[in-house]
Amino acid sequence: MLAFIDETGDHNLMRIDTEYPLFGLGALLIEENEYQKMDLAVQALKTKYFNTPDNFILHSSELKRPIHKRSDVRNKIMIDATVRSNFYSDFEQNIILPFNFKLIFCFIRKKQMVSIYKYPADPYYFSFENVLNRILKYGGIKNSIFAEKRGEVLNTELIAEYERLTKVGIHSYPGRKVKACTELTLVSKKENINGLQVIDLVLASITRAALGKKSKMVGNDCNPDLLRQKLACRVTIFPNK
Repeated sequence: MLAFIDETGDHNLMRIDTEYPLFGLGALLIEENEYQKMDLAVQALKTKYFNTPDNFILHSSELKRPIHKRSDVRNKIMIDATVRSNFYSDFEQNIILPFNFKLIFCFIRKKQMVSIYKYPADPYYFSFENVLNRILKYGGIKNSIFAEKRGEVLNTELIAEYERLTKVGIHSYPGRKVKACTELTLVSKKENINGLQVIDLVLASITRAALGKKSKMVGNDCNPDLLRQKLACRVTIFPNK
């Protein structure tokens, strides 16, 4: 089984953006043969809208801000409301609906976490352990996990945290189970892994809906209700009160 994980929001608990007070981690679980077909479908979608699939990377923030200085210039077609609506419709019809995969989400309410706990856990690592626990429950005998690199220091910390969990275990599984059934690979965004791009778009949609922006999403995003049909389990929201 392949597992592609991505984050949304800032894991910093010292400065919390009132407009985006959530941190989220999501995973897309899919069998390798099914992913090969999804990969080709994503390539076809890129060809249709952006012409050059081999060096174009779908990134939710750039699709939403197509004229931002950090956005690939090919995203400018998304300014057109009709093109934008057609793109998300095609994404749903050709990527989300046809393939058999599972989604896992964990969200951290950062304000509540800081107010309740004197020494709150890092939202990324808290979410990572939660998602890893569910990958083991809903994944396969062996699960290859792919996460995007986040910088040298953060990469080193994540690898160290994963290695720690393979020794001490997680909520439902001993360390030997974590070690035997998972492997973690960090990849550069430039490697253009379509599985990471799909979970990026999906996670962004679910998060916007959670932030109460659902009315603005019609024609401008994936349908969160459609995505929820792919959930492997209930979404984790912490703290839950």
